Amino acid sequence: LPLVRALRAPAAPLGAGAPLLGGPAGRRWAAGVDRNERDRQLVDEANARGYGGISISGLFFAGVGCVGGGWYAGWFERADARREYQLADRLKAQGCRIVVFELDGVLSSAKAQGCVPKHELDLFLQGTSQDWLPAVKALAFRGFKLAIATRSDPSVWDKTLGSNRDRYLVGPELATALILKRCPEVLPAFEIMVGYDPQAHQAAPEDSGKRYHMRRIAKHYGAAPGELVLFDTSAGDLANEEGWHGVLVRDVRQGFQFSDYLQAPANAVS
Repeated sequence: LPLVRALRAPAAPLGAGAPLLGGPAGRRWAAGVDRNERDRQLVDEANARGYGGISISGLFFAGVGCVGGGWYAGWFERADARREYQLADRLKAQGCRIVVFELDGVLSSAKAQGCVPKHELDLFLQGTSQDWLPAVKALAFRGFKLAIATRSDPSVWDKTLGSNRDRYLVGPELATALILKRCPEVLPAFEIMVGYDPQAHQAAPEDSGKRYHMRRIAKHYGAAPGELVLFDTSAGDLANEEGWHGVLVRDVRQGFQFSDYLQAPANAVS
């Protein structure tokens, strides 16, 4: 009969070490389970009172939400990781919507003088400015129009290289090759690339420096001179009377750097 009564007794919750049958041992085990459950409830209530009614689990998930929101809001981004957008914002505030770059010493620090044998293109690409890549991507993303203004003149190189001309990349061809290799998604923003050597053409004063280049680029985009900015390594090539802006790239060994504009001295930006 005791065995029958034990078999008829309500089954205790199973768990690690739980007795399989009823009886005193089973009742003691069930009582322990109840006490443990009451203890957990008391702890949770105490925690809730201590944190203004917010449970520990609630605090945890709220913290995770704050961290995730901060990540998307940019709280944890390094300052230098956002310089490309500072550049875009400041150029826009200055009234610029067309950004123009010299090739040599700006896009690349390689000493190419605007002409590279095709089989040495990879060496030229190794000198690509590491600041220029994120900068030009951000500018294109923000809707700026882009252009190249270089003294590497294809018509001059045609005469200089003669029958070997097809073995070389010069001026706009070289700039196009660099962009295709390093950031092809921005190439459509470069609607015009001007390769012109004013000295070789004995240009009039109004076409000296980069005046001819910038005039052609402004005409192509239907822009006023004040809407253009040129990044160049030569202070003389930045001189103009038409009103376009110029930024001096100060270290040809590095090429374009954000600091050329964001931290430039007053006489380096016109």
